[in-house]
Formats: sequence, C-alpha cells, structure tokens
Amino acid sequence: MPGDIHLIRLEYGKANAIDGRLTSSLAAELDRAIENGKKAVVLTGREGFFSAGLDLRGLPEGREEMASFLDEFEKLNQKLLQFPLPLVVAVNGHAIAGGCILASTGDVRIGAAGSYKIGVSEVSLGIVFPASAFEIMRATLAPRFVPQVLLGGKLLGPETAVEAGILHRVVPADELLVEAEAAARELGEKPPIAFRHSKLALRAPILERIEKTRAEARRLFLETWFSPEVAERRKAMLAK
Repeated sequence: MPGDIHLIRLEYGKANAIDGRLTSSLAAELDRAIENGKKAVVLTGREGFFSAGLDLRGLPEGREEMASFLDEFEKLNQKLLQFPLPLVVAVNGHAIAGGCILASTGDVRIGAAGSYKIGVSEVSLGIVFPASAFEIMRATLAPRFVPQVLLGGKLLGPETAVEAGILHRVVPADELLVEAEAAARELGEKPPIAFRHSKLALRAPILERIEKTRAEARRLFLETWFSPEVAERRKAMLAK
C-alpha cells in the first residue's frame, strides 16, 4: 500500500488462530504504524480466514498461563478500541469468536463477498465472554441480532453481517483491499486531533463498562474454560 497507509496482514498458520504470538505481533505492528508516522491502518487476514478465533490447540493448559494469555488478549482489544489512527478492517474470510471480536474493533469494516462465516461462538462453547469481547460485540451488533448472534452463537454470511452491524459493507473479493485503502485514506486525511478525540469519546462508554466488569468476567471465563463440560466441547470441536 502507499507509504502513508500501514497494511497489517495476519498470516499465522492456516486459520490465523489467536495465541500469544499473534496478540504480541499485532500489538507491535500497531505501535509501528504510529512510530513510522502513518496516517491510517488496514488490517486484513489471509484468503479464507480473517481469524478463526482462539487457538484451541495451542493455548496454555495451565490456569495461570491461560490467565496471562487472557490478560494479553484483553489488552489487545483495548489497544484496538483506543487506537488513535483510523483502523479499517478488511475481512476476507471466516471471522469467528475472537476473530469476529478483532474485526469489530475497526472504524470501518469491509467484507469480501463470499461464503465464509462471521460471528461469536462463546456461549455455544460454554464459556463466559471476557469483558472486552462482550462489550465490543454489544456495541457492534444491531439490537435485533443480539439474541441470535451474541446469545445464540449463530454464524452469519457477509451480507447478513452487514444487517447485523458487524460489517459496514460488502464488496467483490478482488476489490477488497482497494476499497479498504480508499476508506483508510479518506479517514486518514481528517485532522488527527479531532479524529482521535471523537473516536475516544464514542468508545468511552465501552471502555468504562470493560473496567467495571473485567475482574468478574475474567474469573468466570477461567472457571468455565477449565470446566469438564467445556473441556469436552473443546475436544469435540478439535476432532471435527
């Protein structure tokens, strides 16, 4: 992309599953965009997968280690919410659970036309949402989609994801990055102080609710993640 737009392409294994390596690398790339004086960022995945969510195979097995990873995931979510530059997310494949949450932090969210799915599966798996994940999705979803997506775990195609508020629009796959760059450039030309202040003001209520609910949601996430029932569901998902 042209020099003033920073492109971040997630390429971590086949499905861009989220683990400690992905969270730290993405956080570092966001910092790099600011350090290098970029005007905006475009975040995309690899063809077929934006991100399939948390890496069920590679995440820590110990409770303390998993708690540390959860804290890093939440820090990344908050970093994305507070990111001072315009962030355009170009969804080019499945964005499930944590992948949907990452995508939903974008100021502009554009999807490629296709047969992939978008949504959150935490309730279906039996785990409690981390505070940042829940608040991001609550702020993103159109109210009429909350029962089926947030509570019911229904996965949506890209066109329906526009109706649900997860995506802003869908474009032909071969035009995705061109459209994303144009959107990033348009926002990147806005006066930066005014843009940053308006973005933070819009997201202040989300960040306040995250702080209020973080500790209890963290406790319940770990309690459910390590429960025998969820362990069985995770095993069944990995066997598919």
